[in-house]
Amino acid sequence: MTFTAKLKRDGAPIAFFALVVCTKIYSLWSYLSGDERLWFFLRHIDTLDVYGPGALYYLTNQLSYLLYFITAIAFDALVFYSFIVRNEAKSRPEGLLENLFPLITVFVPVIGFTLLFFPSMHALLPGYSPETLAWLSAITPFYGFYLSLVGFVLGFIGAGASIWALSYLKRSFGLRAAVRTLVTEGPYKRIRHPLYVGEIIHILGVAILSGTPVGLWLFAVSVVLQVIRAKIEERKFLRTLPEYATYRASTGFLWPKLGRSTS
Repeated sequence: MTFTAKLKRDGAPIAFFALVVCTKIYSLWSYLSGDERLWFFLRHIDTLDVYGPGALYYLTNQLSYLLYFITAIAFDALVFYSFIVRNEAKSRPEGLLENLFPLITVFVPVIGFTLLFFPSMHALLPGYSPETLAWLSAITPFYGFYLSLVGFVLGFIGAGASIWALSYLKRSFGLRAAVRTLVTEGPYKRIRHPLYVGEIIHILGVAILSGTPVGLWLFAVSVVLQVIRAKIEERKFLRTLPEYATYRASTGFLWPKLGRSTS
């Protein structure tokens, strides 16, 4: 298939993810160029203790955020590349479930968490109850720092796992339910949906970072949507590829299969 034909077929998602990548790169550059405090502490990292424990906390938090942000850019760039190189579908999406539902699964968490992190929207949302905050404070008065750290670590691990899965999926990637080629290498050797596992872990990290119970509810909804999406895809693969039944019997759904298969 020529590049012109690919643009006609996938022009909208290619343009969308190109815009996402460029916007995030510009945002990162603007953030780095405007944060003089970060550059000051990096230049004086060998004498950071002179500026007190707050300096170390600030630098750790900023570097964690930057690492997480760069990982997110890498994932979006890989999605953009996958749309360019992916193969023609053996079975294209059919009906609302295969066309619309996967897009809902993608955009509900994206739009939902984007809104949660707007200061004006976040101010309207309920926070954790006083009892919950008192319980966390009884464990450690620095619970805010540790929750942020857990959120960053989970978000980074999830994004990294998604990149790993997508690096093997590449030419078979798609947002809607379509069948191209069956990928059975890398993380797909033992799990049928490692990309969704990575996304679930990533969303959990973001939900923790949101600092509101609404984030956890949105995480729960996102997990349900991902599971339904995976089931829709599996039905399509079973109808299209005879070898998928054997692959399905020897692998786990969202985690590696334990013990011998009884299917």
